[in-house]
Amino acid sequence: MVRCSASDAQAFGAADDLFQLRARVAQLRAEQPGADIQVFGLPTIPAFRMTRRLVSGFSLGARHVFEYFPDTVGLTGDWRKAGHVYAVPFRALCATGARNLLVAGRCVSADTTAWDMTRALPGCAVTGEAAGTAAAMAVRKTGGDVAAVSIEALRRQLSAQGVLLDPALARPIGEG
Repeated sequence: MVRCSASDAQAFGAADDLFQLRARVAQLRAEQPGADIQVFGLPTIPAFRMTRRLVSGFSLGARHVFEYFPDTVGLTGDWRKAGHVYAVPFRALCATGARNLLVAGRCVSADTTAWDMTRALPGCAVTGEAAGTAAAMAVRKTGGDVAAVSIEALRRQLSAQGVLLDPALARPIGEG
């Protein structure tokens, strides 16, 4: 039995893909003698879509669609399903074991049902602005301790920056 890490497995997968590509090109050349069949734009590194992400005391999931939290720091949609809105709570950006670590985008604490939504640009922008604002506030007011940042002050600052935090926006369309 051979044991390998996830990155090793990805590298093996990339090597296998290259082998398959070469085999397909050889097949096409055999089927079309005289045709100029060339490989164009071969990627040089494997694409790592899902890598590491934070595991905190809260993990955002599909079950949280249309749910609003007291520590919501932004709203984002699900590009896979029209109309679905997720409120992103601050605790999904905070590490439980490090008082000065915040994450954003695909690294937030989200399970596999919501991770794909957080990695897309709208989710990255929302969580990035919240994490950056909280980090700046932590440096100015708490000696870098992001867990000590006042959620109310953070939400006020985000609202002043134009972030939409209205709970009504997290409800399904047509629900009052």
